[in-house]
Amino acid sequence: MTRTAPGRHAGRRSVLKLLAGAAATAAAGRTGARILAPAPHVGVVGAGILGASIAWHLAEAGARVTVFDKAGPAAGATRNSFAWINAFVDDAHYRDLRLASLLGWHTLDRRLGVGITWDGYLNWATDPAGTEVVRANAAQLAGSPYPTQSLTAAEVCRLSPQLRPGQVTAALYSAIDGHLDPVHATQCLLTGARRLGATVRYPCAIRSIELRGGRLAGVRTDQGHVALDLLVVATGVDTPALLAPCGYALELRHAPGILAHSKPVAPLTRIIHDGPGTLSFKQMADGRLVGTDSPDPPDLPVHAQIRTETTDFPDLAIREMHGRRILGKIAAVMPETQGAELEWLSLGFRPMPLDERPIVGAVPGTHGLYLAVTHSGITLAPILGRYMTAEVLDETRAAALAPYRPDRLFPAQPG
Repeated sequence: MTRTAPGRHAGRRSVLKLLAGAAATAAAGRTGARILAPAPHVGVVGAGILGASIAWHLAEAGARVTVFDKAGPAAGATRNSFAWINAFVDDAHYRDLRLASLLGWHTLDRRLGVGITWDGYLNWATDPAGTEVVRANAAQLAGSPYPTQSLTAAEVCRLSPQLRPGQVTAALYSAIDGHLDPVHATQCLLTGARRLGATVRYPCAIRSIELRGGRLAGVRTDQGHVALDLLVVATGVDTPALLAPCGYALELRHAPGILAHSKPVAPLTRIIHDGPGTLSFKQMADGRLVGTDSPDPPDLPVHAQIRTETTDFPDLAIREMHGRRILGKIAAVMPETQGAELEWLSLGFRPMPLDERPIVGAVPGTHGLYLAVTHSGITLAPILGRYMTAEVLDETRAAALAPYRPDRLFPAQPG
């Protein structure tokens, strides 16, 4: 029997049907947190995708919300994210949390006009080592209701007609995956929060969190004191420095990454491509190509400082060299991108917990202080926004977040 390769828009047509049976479908719809009277004043530190989602969900639940950011919306890790929405992890509990968040993104997309591209993810290999990687990736969703589909070389070419994949030794397609413009998505969430009465303050840096007897009193900003009833810290790589004066030592793994962004080219693909040699790329709705060829900077002298510190490249020439190399690799497998011009190369620093799992929930030993830090902020933004709102406003501890609470890192109160 001959198999039929998935159509170009198969993922977009079927994803809601596929996700409808997810174990945590509660991600869809409203937060469920009760509206308190009088409405508590909740601060959210960080205007990236995660902080923006938390702010929107809080405002929708009736809280009085103020968002603080030292630079501006999506100015940190969010702006520099590949922004792939997916459930590829090897832990079943964490996978289900991510699946629930995919459904949450469909809800937010309908309500806020995020403009997510839901055309799936293609992963292929051209050698034995790559074949093992593809098989391992497929295994991550094998136990879920949404397994990947194995493709032949011919099916790969039908799915992505502009692709010249080489000798395909293994390939998979995941219909439920999507991608978005992370800056636009953040702006959509913050605009929605403002319409619900939230205030977004930037540039406004937090100098300190004010605790009195372990109870939150407010924050000291570079513009003065702001009294708050509750506070959620969602500041990515800046989180350890903000928590340290409160007596909490949070360690994150230093995780720099680069992405080449081209100037717009003609529409060629809507699929996320993950190919040989750690090459990953996609095309945004505006025509720009976004891609990378390495999860970490190579261990070379020119990268020595970046590999240990949150700093920039030493000069523009290195940026351009990396960008041209990545676009060249994309052109090698998708020839119609040949000649695409580099617009910019982003260097981002991912907020990576040491166990690569989210850290979300109440900070132990305090009342009114909450933490949300994860390197999967794009994928998890809807579900964490919903669950954190319930915890902050209703003190309802979501069972789904049990493995990810700060208690595992801060078992005792600060001295």
